[in-house]
Amino acid sequence: MDVSIQEKSFSFGVQYIIETAEKTMHANKKILSLLTHIDLFSASESLLATISGESLLRSIYCIQLTDGTAYTFRREKLWKGVFACEGEGETYHLYTHKGLRFSIFKNDAQIASLQKEHVVIGNGNTYDLRMNPDASLVLLTSMVLALNTVNGDDDNDSTVTYDFGNIGPEDRAFDETWRPSDERA
Repeated sequence: MDVSIQEKSFSFGVQYIIETAEKTMHANKKILSLLTHIDLFSASESLLATISGESLLRSIYCIQLTDGTAYTFRREKLWKGVFACEGEGETYHLYTHKGLRFSIFKNDAQIASLQKEHVVIGNGNTYDLRMNPDASLVLLTSMVLALNTVNGDDDNDSTVTYDFGNIGPEDRAFDETWRPSDERA
C-alpha cells in the first residue's frame, strides 16, 4: 500500500493530509501547547489516534489509538537515528538511513519503507510510505508524524529549503530490494 503524508506548506498551525488509494485522513498539531499533541482523524472527522509528548527534554511520545491500544515512541539510538515504538506486546523499530530514507520493522521483519522529499516549501514536508497491506495504517502514520515532530521538521519557518538528510552513521543499510508483501508475488 502506498501512502502520502503531506504537511501543509503555509497554514496556521501544523496540519497534515494523509492519502491512500482508498481513503484520506488528516492530522492537526495543537497550537500553543507546551507538550506535543497531534490528533489524527478520518475523512469523516472520527478520531483515529492521539500522539502526545510525554517529556519536554526527551523525545518520548505516547501514541493512543482509539481502539484502546497504546504505544510509546522514543529515540533509541541518537547517533544512528533509531527509534523504537513499543506496546501491546509488539516492538517496532524505525531506522534512519543515508539521505532521506527510513525503514520500519516489526519484530525484526521489515513492514514498510519511507522516503522524505528533498525540497521543502514552508512547513511542507512530504513523506512517501510504502507498507505491507496487513500493517496498521494508523500506527505507522502516527509514527511518521512523531518522527516529523521529533526531528523539528514541523517548525520550519523558511520559504524553501533543500534537505540533504542523514549524512551520519546508520544502524543498518537500506534494503533496496524490499517491496510490500502484496507486490512480491
